[in-house]
Amino acid sequence: MRDELKRAIEFLNAGRQYASFFEGPAKERKERAVAEEFIASLNADSGLGLSNLQLQRPDPPDLTCISARGERVAIEVAEVVCEEAVRRTAHGEEVLRVWRSGELSSSVTALLRRKDEKTFHGGPFEQIFVCLFTDEPMLTLESARAELDGARFGAFKQITGAFFLFSYQASTQSFPVIKLAHHA
Repeated sequence: MRDELKRAIEFLNAGRQYASFFEGPAKERKERAVAEEFIASLNADSGLGLSNLQLQRPDPPDLTCISARGERVAIEVAEVVCEEAVRRTAHGEEVLRVWRSGELSSSVTALLRRKDEKTFHGGPFEQIFVCLFTDEPMLTLESARAELDGARFGAFKQITGAFFLFSYQASTQSFPVIKLAHHA
């Protein structure tokens, strides 16, 4: 038991310190953890009934699932994080990224564009969802909603739905998800 506890403490100390809610020992575990919370939040908000979450290899997409209507849905995951803050924190600095008006929308636009250009394996898919997630400490649900609710992203060639997921919020006792509007 002591060895397991020691390894857990070493892992936590060795891992990324900045915006680290979803961090894990492997990329696939992180993507799966994000996707699990994403489909749970999406199901609670929309009643889509997404289930049977599976890692997709080769990727992209990162994962697949099945809708309540039996349709195959691809899920591509990407993190919205300040890489400079991650790097500086890893070098021992205490850094918090303050997001200015318009910066979140620009970051979301760039990520969605890159995801829409990917070649998706294992299809066909009835839907392709992109889940952008964040644990940025200075990015609040309210400020993100204010900026993202008025924005339109796309038009997309492949993406049929784009969403912004927050790490656990004690104030809502949930993992809030914001549906991102896009041009058809």
